[in-house]
Amino acid sequence: MGEIFARLTRDPAATARLLLASLVVNLLGLASSLYVMQVLSRYVGQGVGGTLATLTVGVMLAVYFEHSFRTARLELAGEIIGERDERLATGLFGLLLTARLTDLDARPRDEGEELARGLERAEASLGAPALAAVADVPFSLFFLLVLTLLSVPLGVVASVFTIAIALFAWVNQRRLEAPVKAAQAAQRQVASLVASAAAAPDAVRQFRAGGLMMARWSEVSSRARGLRAALAARTSGGASLIQAAQALMATAVIAVGATLVVDGKLEVGALIGANLIAARALAPVIRLAQSGEALKQAEASLRAARAFAAQVAVEPAHGATLARFGGRLELKGVCHAPPGQPLPLFSGLDLMVEPGGVLAVTGRNGSGKSTLLRLMVGLTEPSQGQILADGVDIRQLAPHWWRGQVSYMPQEPVFLDGPLRDSLATARLGLSEADLLRCLERADLGRFVAEHPLGLDRPLAQGGRTLAAGIRRRMALARALAVDGPLVVLDEPSEGLDREGTEVVYSLLIDLARAGRTIVVVSHDANILRGAQAVLTLDAAGPQLVRNKGGA
Repeated sequence: MGEIFARLTRDPAATARLLLASLVVNLLGLASSLYVMQVLSRYVGQGVGGTLATLTVGVMLAVYFEHSFRTARLELAGEIIGERDERLATGLFGLLLTARLTDLDARPRDEGEELARGLERAEASLGAPALAAVADVPFSLFFLLVLTLLSVPLGVVASVFTIAIALFAWVNQRRLEAPVKAAQAAQRQVASLVASAAAAPDAVRQFRAGGLMMARWSEVSSRARGLRAALAARTSGGASLIQAAQALMATAVIAVGATLVVDGKLEVGALIGANLIAARALAPVIRLAQSGEALKQAEASLRAARAFAAQVAVEPAHGATLARFGGRLELKGVCHAPPGQPLPLFSGLDLMVEPGGVLAVTGRNGSGKSTLLRLMVGLTEPSQGQILADGVDIRQLAPHWWRGQVSYMPQEPVFLDGPLRDSLATARLGLSEADLLRCLERADLGRFVAEHPLGLDRPLAQGGRTLAAGIRRRMALARALAVDGPLVVLDEPSEGLDREGTEVVYSLLIDLARAGRTIVVVSHDANILRGAQAVLTLDAAGPQLVRNKGGA
């Protein structure tokens, strides 16, 4: 409810118009009750046909205008919401695209996807219909007042039930907060497990992990199912109690009203009309009470999205640029400990790669080779120390500009879903189709593109994971070539390639070195290590830099 009221108080003028429209809607809503009372009192008692026709036409007009004002009220509620929900969802997606990867690395990988789904649910639960329903609540008092003017005892009966149900709804919403949070956490675990199974179908089957996965699924899904069932039971129990209270109120109104009719203090038509008015007084409170679970889930999703936005910083949009980057890269006292890891991968790392130099990085698995390249590219930041490009700390450089200076090939390449050309064209704006094809040819993918009827528009799905590993690595190499930066950073470029593919990598490295590019390459390939001017080995004893006399 807090979020609903926050939305209503953001724009007092628009909220005033919404309440005015609600006033008209509820005034017109009295017409059906008055119609019943008048027909039973005047037409049934006197049998005047003109009276019935006049009353019927009048109530039909009232119903028509009530519908029209309800439609207008939804538009007014939409104005109050405006583009806030859209901006929030767009802002979240934009944050996922621009957040500092150092911050994202410390968070669950599927958090962004779950937050986006939560915002979609929140938008549905906190939209214009919800605002319109809340705007009706104050007019419960209006109907109770009308009922009291008609009959004080009936007004008291309806007021007691309405207040009791309103209090129950408030208490029930407070009690739903913890169950909703627990159910959402369990559902996130289920979604994570499903994603794991979908991401590695071959491994699950070949290495007989199905039994383990099923056991975990049974445990997690059972817990989630139990929490959902408990939440549903509490919600449905509350709804059932409210329905029972509604029926009891109608019974009490009829019972008390019947005694008044027998005593000659109330007409039968007034009793029936009073019952209708009491129901109208209770209806907004019931609608609000029945939406308690959805509102709590929506508010929890909004809080999670806002907390994420508050805890994740955006990469700077601006920064320094160099008139010309010559290709010199220097590391001074670089130390890096990934989030959640107590010990650093490496520390006190000092090295210099001169323009046109070739540095090879090798070492055991998990020693931090790929992390070192991500630090050089600027995708994450060192815990201590500096990485300098032509003497300037890369943290001071505009990220967009710096990445345009680096031809980067990651170890696990991922591509944009959609046409192949998009994954290459975004690497450097302004590339023509001929430029793209030339990059693909240099990576020995010319035939791969030419043999497909769509050519560069060949669709990629699942980040390119449906392609063979060797094709993905060559595509990553072509994308790096498309950047055409003075600094070339390659992570295991020959890994998993056949002899022909490996020869392509050797040839490209030679061409890049002859063109004066500064090259940093992670590799265990003996030929690449021999061709480098220097080899940096990362191991438990600390970084070791060895100069090759016969290097490039």
